[in-house]
Amino acid sequence: MVKQCLFNLFVKILNKIKNRYIDFVKLESVILVGTFFSLWLAVIFEDVIEQYIAYVFILSFGILHGANDLTLLQKTEAKNKSTRNYLNILLYYILFVLGSVLVFHLVPSLALVMFVLFSGYHFGEQHFISKTSISSLKTSGLYIAYGIFILFLLFDANAMITSNIVETIIGYSIPKSVYEVGLLISGILTLVFGFILVLINDIKINPLKEVFFIGVFFVVFKTASLLWGFAIYFILWHSIPSLYDQIFYLHGHINKGSFKSFLMASLPYWLISVLGFLVLLFVFRDNLETSLAFFFSFLAAITFPHVLVIKKLNQGQK
Repeated sequence: MVKQCLFNLFVKILNKIKNRYIDFVKLESVILVGTFFSLWLAVIFEDVIEQYIAYVFILSFGILHGANDLTLLQKTEAKNKSTRNYLNILLYYILFVLGSVLVFHLVPSLALVMFVLFSGYHFGEQHFISKTSISSLKTSGLYIAYGIFILFLLFDANAMITSNIVETIIGYSIPKSVYEVGLLISGILTLVFGFILVLINDIKINPLKEVFFIGVFFVVFKTASLLWGFAIYFILWHSIPSLYDQIFYLHGHINKGSFKSFLMASLPYWLISVLGFLVLLFVFRDNLETSLAFFFSFLAAITFPHVLVIKKLNQGQK
């Protein structure tokens, strides 16, 4: 009964953005309510409880939103009349993931920088893609600047634990000033690219609303733990809108049937990802910082190909 209610609620949220240009305000309202509810949870629960809740949400909606990349690639390749078959696409995808893991093992510093850049672009793209009219270097500049600004806002608000995790991954710590400088530079670039795009009418945004959202993120990141703050943004502000885009791209509509079809197609890849991550969590269950380091490394390995898939999908629709 509870599962059915949650499922119906999720479909209802997705249906609220069936027309992204007209009904996006409704989605933002739902997400804001969810954000403040999550913030309330951060106040009443201890960090350990937050960690478990965050893992549950990231392993469900978070991993799910990237578990159907192969199906998306197949449809995109078919639209482009490519001759690549499923096995070729699968092979390239697996090699890309394994290559990402290898880079993290051999050159962790480079891999970490690439993870921040790729994730930043991906977050910014999802946030602004429905508000931009064309794809250009200027829009790409806004995507990456805004996304990195959000990430550095999170890092700066949780500087100590972030530096400890970075040290676990690359072998040495970085000072808090790096987050502050990164936040300043990415913030300035966001303003510059945003101003240019508004000036030439290539983007339709409400600047005051965007500033308000950043204020909300600041409060969330300052109040919640690193992982819970990341989960709130990653799930509510990124994964759910992305899931809608993907389901609509594959099926042309949002309903119980299309969601179930998407879920079934994603299930094998989702299960493999979740099981692999749960093994890592179990092995490093007694060391929070080590488990978080492996968690973000794991996310990076599956993020790199996912970002490229979504970029290719979006380019085909502009």
